[in-house]
Amino acid sequence: MSQNQTNTEITIANQTKKFLVKSMYGFQTILAYGLGQRLGIFEYLYEKAQKSEEKVTSISFTLEELSDNLNLDLRYLDAWVHILIACGIFEIDESREKCAKTAPYIYDLLIDHKGMFYVGQMIAGFYSMASNQDLFVEGIKTGKTSNINDIPAVDYKGGQLMSARFGSIVERLFAKRCKEDRKKILKETANIIEIGCGYGFNLEGWMKKYKKAKFVGIDIDPNGIEHAKQLIEESNWSDRVELYQIPLEDYVTKTDTKFDIAILNMVLHEMNPDDKYRLSVLDNIYTLLKDDGLLIVGDTMIPDLFKPNTKIQLYDVMHKMLEVGIGSKFYDEQSFKGLIDSSSFKHTELIRERGDYFWAIRK
Repeated sequence: MSQNQTNTEITIANQTKKFLVKSMYGFQTILAYGLGQRLGIFEYLYEKAQKSEEKVTSISFTLEELSDNLNLDLRYLDAWVHILIACGIFEIDESREKCAKTAPYIYDLLIDHKGMFYVGQMIAGFYSMASNQDLFVEGIKTGKTSNINDIPAVDYKGGQLMSARFGSIVERLFAKRCKEDRKKILKETANIIEIGCGYGFNLEGWMKKYKKAKFVGIDIDPNGIEHAKQLIEESNWSDRVELYQIPLEDYVTKTDTKFDIAILNMVLHEMNPDDKYRLSVLDNIYTLLKDDGLLIVGDTMIPDLFKPNTKIQLYDVMHKMLEVGIGSKFYDEQSFKGLIDSSSFKHTELIRERGDYFWAIRK
């Protein structure tokens, strides 16, 4: 018996339902939702919801409304809305003639991108895989990899939003399980740095929670830093955060600031895959931290291909598949702990709660 079999016999009917019916609904949902994101339809519905003074549970719209406001063809819209009704994202609004609305909880799950239940960016990640099959085919045949800067802007921003979603989970778990560290950064004297802050989405989440702390964000991507600066300016946080387009090894030589918390969120696996380089990154972070400082590493832990499957791994493996083309290198728990043990850090703990986790690393 293989490691994935159970005592319940799997029939051909079970497999037919799984691959023909369930997968078809899932695939069509991903395609249609991804199209809606690209066309700005879900962003339009989000902005429409912001005009309501009451709590939004569903949003109604007409085809003509979408066509007029977004300059889209009615005939194509008809087909698109129809497939999403079939997939359960929309339903008919019987209170008005020829009107559709979002199905129960769809606003929270797929439209409200600032809400805690939002999973739309994860589905968009699957869509990105579907729309980039030619790149996968070329990569599998040739082994060719590309630079992360070659990723289309819309996909890269989507990846940043997915990373920030993971970062918000890490922050909630940190607040629950690292209470003494949390007390420190609630004070006005606390300093927090995010290495690889990108577009600033994760930094924004932490700044909202820890309003007295001072923040620094660094990244080598000029587009990311520019977007982060706009985000900070819109929130009137310029007096609380400093943003720099600079490599970590250069920043370390230019600052005297010591930090209570350093955050490395969904960044490590995208760095130069050479462990010597990654150890130099860890040693530079070690230098930046106070003696009682904490390094928080949020990153996908992916077990070896042939390690027994003990949990659902779809999202982790999807991350691996999405980034194989840019040369990303992931760790499992054992290899990551080995990396940290080879660095200047002495104390490593995997903070885990059900499927959520992060690494708490200390001097």
